[in-house]
Amino acid sequence: MPKVIIHNQVSLDGAIAGFQINPAEYYTIVNSFGAEMYLVGSETARSGIKHFSKKHQPETPADFQPAVSVPDDSRPYWVIPDSEAKLLGQLHHLRQYEHCREVIVLISAETPAEYRQYLQERHYPYFIAGEVKVDFRNAFAQLGEKYTYHTMVTDNGGKLSAVLLDNALVDQVSLVVSPTLTDRKNPKLFRELKLGKRVIKLNPVKAEILESKDVWLLFGVVK
Repeated sequence: MPKVIIHNQVSLDGAIAGFQINPAEYYTIVNSFGAEMYLVGSETARSGIKHFSKKHQPETPADFQPAVSVPDDSRPYWVIPDSEAKLLGQLHHLRQYEHCREVIVLISAETPAEYRQYLQERHYPYFIAGEVKVDFRNAFAQLGEKYTYHTMVTDNGGKLSAVLLDNALVDQVSLVVSPTLTDRKNPKLFRELKLGKRVIKLNPVKAEILESKDVWLLFGVVK
């Protein structure tokens, strides 16, 4: 199965908010992985649309056609797990993004039929995996049958990372650590982990002080 990498930036206390990041450094690291697939949580996608897309931008006839493929396209596919159809009527914002090759949607057997019709009419590739929630192991296997890819990166807000870690689907954890401490009210990256008495062990792979004085840490997940 292809390599899955969790990448994010945190403060020293593990928060994902309440401090400044250096976007250039952050995305230079993301791009260094050479991922063909970029896994984006539906909530992260909705937040991005809200903050970075033009409000109420309507669909155009082009949005009902598959994304245009160009030779040697190095842009990643954006893979969106959305069993609850949260992005109904909004996916065109992502498809139009210049750094997105195409949007691929992961749904479940109980995803509303209206959403499936929406995806079909606009020629969005989608995969059904799981009964209620997306079964990521099954979904990744289906992706591998349809697409040739070696690496998938996700930099979501924490919930999706927890699901992937809980199901032993992560190969590496990449963190840019900001030398700051934040208020306790700021959400922590791994707040959703439900391990009980289990411990996920990591092997250090790399540690680098960046020009901004942030520290990049890369770990392999022991399986």
